[in-house]
Amino acid sequence: MFKKNRTRALIMDQIKDVENTLVAFKSFLKAATVPETSIETLKALLKGVNDGEDAADASLRAMIDSLNGGAYLPSTRENIISIATSCDKIANKCESVATMIVLYRFTFPREFAEDIDKIYDVTAEQFALLQEAIDMLFSRMNELQKDTTVLDKIRSLESVIDKIELKLGDTVFGSDAELAAKMQTFGLIERICDISDIIEDIADKIQIILIARKA
Repeated sequence: MFKKNRTRALIMDQIKDVENTLVAFKSFLKAATVPETSIETLKALLKGVNDGEDAADASLRAMIDSLNGGAYLPSTRENIISIATSCDKIANKCESVATMIVLYRFTFPREFAEDIDKIYDVTAEQFALLQEAIDMLFSRMNELQKDTTVLDKIRSLESVIDKIELKLGDTVFGSDAELAAKMQTFGLIERICDISDIIEDIADKIQIILIARKA
């Protein structure tokens, strides 16, 4: 299905740019869980996230441009674009969360640092599995069709994040903070967890493609 080397290289370049955005986002989150962090520090770290997202956008456009012409069936072209644009949403979400935190002049309570680190680490593990799945879709589709364990692992990790999100929600809404502060804090936590949901959705897209190819 996906055997055009140039397009494969370009989509993997885009995935790498998304990964770089996630790495920059990790540094940002680390700072955002230290109450003493200055707004200037957060703004500087936000720039790293912005740069990563810009690079991911550029590589997405290059990949889409490579699909011009008759090298692919329309359905194949649609599948490739769907996966690539969904991956771009990961970088977009990192940027939007970091931007909101800066605009709010917000930092998380220090006691949330461990759980937020865990959310990030599990999300990064999901993303590594997603990279593997996408590479297999291009180079070893038959193998992926026979064994979708990598996709199942992505979904199981999303459940891990759901549990951490619920735990943090219980902590937030059980605190003595004003309701508006609770809503703001948990809203940002939900947005961080949304990255895991996006990765799970892409895994589902890949599964659908594999099912369609068997039909």
